[in-house]
Amino acid sequence: MVPVPRVPLVSARAVDLGLVGVVLLFSVWNSVQNPYLGPAGPWGNPVLAVVSALPLLVRRRAPELVLGAALLAKVLQVSPFATPFAFYAEGAYRGPHSRRVVWVSAGVGLVVLAPWDAAAWSSLRTVTLWFAVNFVFSCLVPLLLGLYVGQRRAVVAGLVERAERAEREQRLVAEAAREQERRRIAGEMHDVVSHQVSLIVVHANALSAVTHDPEVTGETAEIIRTAGRRALTELREMLGLLRNGPDAGAGEPRAAEGSDTAQDGSGEGAHDPAGRGSGPGAAVDRIAELADGSRTAGLPVTVSVEGTPQRLAEPVERAAHRVVQEALTNVHKHAPGATTRIRLVFGPRAVRVGVVNGPPGRPAAPADDGEPLLPSGGHGLIGLTERVRLAGGTIESGPTGDGGFRIDAALPVSVPGTAATGA
Repeated sequence: MVPVPRVPLVSARAVDLGLVGVVLLFSVWNSVQNPYLGPAGPWGNPVLAVVSALPLLVRRRAPELVLGAALLAKVLQVSPFATPFAFYAEGAYRGPHSRRVVWVSAGVGLVVLAPWDAAAWSSLRTVTLWFAVNFVFSCLVPLLLGLYVGQRRAVVAGLVERAERAEREQRLVAEAAREQERRRIAGEMHDVVSHQVSLIVVHANALSAVTHDPEVTGETAEIIRTAGRRALTELREMLGLLRNGPDAGAGEPRAAEGSDTAQDGSGEGAHDPAGRGSGPGAAVDRIAELADGSRTAGLPVTVSVEGTPQRLAEPVERAAHRVVQEALTNVHKHAPGATTRIRLVFGPRAVRVGVVNGPPGRPAAPADDGEPLLPSGGHGLIGLTERVRLAGGTIESGPTGDGGFRIDAALPVSVPGTAATGA
């Protein structure tokens, strides 16, 4: 919500002009009623009275100048009416910035306005009356009132500024949250779809070479159908997580989520990208299934497991699955036919996931239009790094000495602050 600026009913300039007009009228009236009260005589004193009121026009910008002119007019007996407004301006417009200057001005007023007639000090009643009228009501009360108004104005301005700053920060936080959610959705879409679609493209490209063999053609078509259904299943599960959050549905039976995949008899029920209903060996089974899918596409993949498989936290299991999935997708894209080794090492506190492939076993087959058969956007490893870091792990990747590529991730068994899922 954009704050609506408050429009003052009367402008500050109009207030200043009105105040000067009132002080000017009273000062001229006082000079006319007392023509000899002042240093310039019956004709000059009204002029000085007019001049004494004019400095009030700059009381907001130069309160000390206005106060000096008002005290001078008071001492010279030209006009006493500007003094209270000058002390008010000193408290209201200088007080929020410098209290010391305000109290020094009060001391100056006490000295300047003190009676200089020695006879006046001989009577306690006269001194008391002077102090009450000339100092308390002309100086101290307006000064304290100005301090209160100035401080209140400063507090209100601070609250308005704080509210506007909080609103700006809230907009920035909302924009950052939307940007983070867009990145999350883009990463999930990439992870979920790219692997299965890559397998579909590889098998569809090979299908044209085996059209003479009906049995092989049928098997290849079945593989494409299964990969397509898996992609749709993963996409539906990913959209469910994005709608309900990563903890929604944790612990629900797998068959209740994807009954249509259980009905097709393709063994997709074992593939659980969301990590629901996972057991101690679920991560190994899911990664072995990824290796089987790539093996059917002609990629020589081996899986080795070291240590005792154990239950992993849902974000960790998901991250391990995505590491292998992205690595195999990249091998299909950039090194088709390369020998690939997947290595899982289970420790008491961490699990290491490593994927190493050798140099390409055959040249990458181009599409009919000459473009790469499996185009790459270059965002897979970036999103994978972010996913592993969110799970509390680290990841390293880079080329090997023999022309291959490696990805090595270290993940904690459980995310700090959470318990392992699947209990």
